[in-house]
Amino acid sequence: MFLYLIRHAQPHYNAPVPYHVPPGPELTERGLEQAAALVPMLRGAGIDRIVSSPLRRCIMTAEPLAAALGLDIRIDEDVRESQPGEATADVMVRMLRATLAQSDARVVALFSHAAPLTELLRTLTHDEVVLPAKDYRGNHLAECMVWGLYVRDGRWKAQHLPPQGRSC
Repeated sequence: MFLYLIRHAQPHYNAPVPYHVPPGPELTERGLEQAAALVPMLRGAGIDRIVSSPLRRCIMTAEPLAAALGLDIRIDEDVRESQPGEATADVMVRMLRATLAQSDARVVALFSHAAPLTELLRTLTHDEVVLPAKDYRGNHLAECMVWGLYVRDGRWKAQHLPPQGRSC
């Protein structure tokens, strides 16, 4: 299995809806542009499944790619945003459960959130992943950042795409 882990594009951070509860905020105009930029980046990647958090910002980020590839978006509660007071170990367990649930697919694009994706990257690579410095919001993963995960010599390896960790 090859995984593309994609953090959602730029949402309305100050929207008058709870950030961590569905539906959550939608994308800004910049976020819509970031989501559209995923299409040329990932169109030829052989993706055969798209999985998303139930929060609107992730679904909206996945929609242009799903439309371009003619794929449905599968909603998975396990890839949702971290909840206030939720233990890191619990986030890790649900992200691993979500990953294992996709093991019948060859190439999966998984749309989620900074903290859960960071935990999945760290867990699968046995903490060998080199993450970018935290941004002004305290996240290692930038908006719309894409990571590729694959198995080599029996171990998961991670690489951010495009090179140098630039976001869409």
